[in-house]
Amino acid sequence: MSKKVPFTEEQLPVLELNPYTYSVSSNRITFTLEFKKFFVDQIRNHRKTTPEVLKAAGYDPSWFAQGCKSSLRRRILEEADSEQGLRPPRGLSTEQQLAAFEAKDLSTQKTDASIKELQERIVHLEKQVEFLKKISNIVTNPKLQ
Repeated sequence: MSKKVPFTEEQLPVLELNPYTYSVSSNRITFTLEFKKFFVDQIRNHRKTTPEVLKAAGYDPSWFAQGCKSSLRRRILEEADSEQGLRPPRGLSTEQQLAAFEAKDLSTQKTDASIKELQERIVHLEKQVEFLKKISNIVTNPKLQ
């Protein structure tokens, strides 16, 4: 699902940790097949709204614009009603992307490209560490907020 308003740097690690997230970037989130099954069950058998399903799945519904929530509902239900039914997502998951990065032999790449890729990875990891520090501080010192 594409977004017009990007996810923030604080939201991305939270979304990545959700087991129903297949992959996520600042402008796109892809859900697992398990989420799609859960979503259809909650909508059709339990009469829940899209925000209620997102919340039950561990997502903050306020992070998704109303148009995104409507589109998510329409797309998943259309896919469920299609001849093929619900399908697993295409492409690599976040876990698979990390595994591929770890398996890469950077020595075979050009040095500049290897350095650039490592620098991007370091920046990403530093942002995640800062986010985790903030979350830890909020949990341990709730009165400061």
